[in-house]
Amino acid sequence: MTPADYISINGALSVPTTSIDTFERLRAGYVRQDMRVRDRRPLHVAAHLALLGRAFERVYGRCVVLSPAMVAAWCADLLARNRYPASGSCRVSALLIPSERGADLVLVGGEILLDEGYTIRPVRPSASVDCYNVSFGKLPTSAAFEAAEAALLRARNRLKVQGSHVVLRTDDEGVILSAGTAPLFAVVDHTIFTTPLVYGAPDTVERQLTLDAIVREGIDVREDIVSVGALDRYDELFYADYRGLTSIEQIESTNYMSLAVDRIVRSMR
Repeated sequence: MTPADYISINGALSVPTTSIDTFERLRAGYVRQDMRVRDRRPLHVAAHLALLGRAFERVYGRCVVLSPAMVAAWCADLLARNRYPASGSCRVSALLIPSERGADLVLVGGEILLDEGYTIRPVRPSASVDCYNVSFGKLPTSAAFEAAEAALLRARNRLKVQGSHVVLRTDDEGVILSAGTAPLFAVVDHTIFTTPLVYGAPDTVERQLTLDAIVREGIDVREDIVSVGALDRYDELFYADYRGLTSIEQIESTNYMSLAVDRIVRSMR
């Protein structure tokens, strides 16, 4: 974000220098959704807002109802004012923070994406494993994002990591819950596994989009634990977020293929 960029607070455009109070409140915590936007219109906005509202109610105990049409209009206004291209894709982060009225919705523009729809990222990161717990771990809270960034920093310092890297988060039993804050998928032979939500895996729009695409491609999928102990037996590992699918290249001395993601991403909508 540059000093000239606008943010949207409940539909009102503001520059950061005039909204210090909002940024101070963001430090106290929020729930978040990163939305893929095409032609200044967020994709699957109703699903993102439903997850945002449920997460906010669980964390803060307050029920918030958000209008998808209104939020889509606020998003388009924000991107137009910040001179994003009228066509093409980008990311917009929706942050819901507690307020005296119940909640304030803050929209922040993000990176411009090169592809029109969900795709396979051209960079295949290496990965490491870290066991850490987060309050409301499967929910997209500020604590979850901050913990993921801290885990990545630990990995970079500990492993002298260079280039693209991601940290796989596990619980105390060695169950892999996520790649950063994104759901992880593992391929063995012709079956794809992903850790069930009841274990604390993140419930995201992209997780469901990926599961739906796997079914459309006729690939067997099972919601069963992905474990650290089986890392050397998986054929592929990939995770899903607003960009699409990211295939993991390597964990220590184990290398992974990138085959199933080509089929799945073609069916993502």
